[in-house]
Amino acid sequence: MHNHTVTFVREYGKPSMLRRITILALLLVSSAAAVAADDANSKYQDFLKAAKSGQPVDWQAFRFAYAETANFDVTGMKSAATRKAMNEALRANDYAAAIVQANLILEENYVDIDAHVVSDIANTKLGNTDEAKKQHAIAIGLLRSIRTGDGKTPETAFTVITVHEEYSLIGVLGLRRQQQAVIANAGHNYDVLDVIDKDGVGQTLYFQIDHVLAAEAALLKRSH
Repeated sequence: MHNHTVTFVREYGKPSMLRRITILALLLVSSAAAVAADDANSKYQDFLKAAKSGQPVDWQAFRFAYAETANFDVTGMKSAATRKAMNEALRANDYAAAIVQANLILEENYVDIDAHVVSDIANTKLGNTDEAKKQHAIAIGLLRSIRTGDGKTPETAFTVITVHEEYSLIGVLGLRRQQQAVIANAGHNYDVLDVIDKDGVGQTLYFQIDHVLAAEAALLKRSH
């Protein structure tokens, strides 16, 4: 043991040198992560520019790009207060206020389905036909990009980047959630939702949540 220590000191000089090497390694890792985050943010901004200008957009790729950005709100906590204010304004028929709150959410996350749906409804009520059509088309594009299958089996599951997307989809479909579980199958992870329709007829839907779990793991790692 002593001989190994002597050899180590001879190779690296002093313990302070080891600290400098460790710090350098950490800086290199941090630099690589920063570059990856910058690339993801740049990709998201490219999609955002196209969407706002009315160009055709791959909404699934847009959502996946958002999931890679530094601002990805996988838990929904960042927008929780604004979302509550948006929904309260819509319920109170204060459509102008609902649009303001929806826009605040979209400034941070342009692929938020609920914000586009609320903007569609509120603009329709206010007679802003063109904007309502635009918001409606975006909401439909986002919803369709989730439906990567019929959702009836793991192999034909829907694909989401947040759990909130699951609830947005079943809400638009007029379904109510009963029970929820997480399963693993063939190297992927799934949320399994038991839902019922307005007539009380039940069914089971599968949502692939690999993006969700990856983002949550990254968030936990950053918190440490």
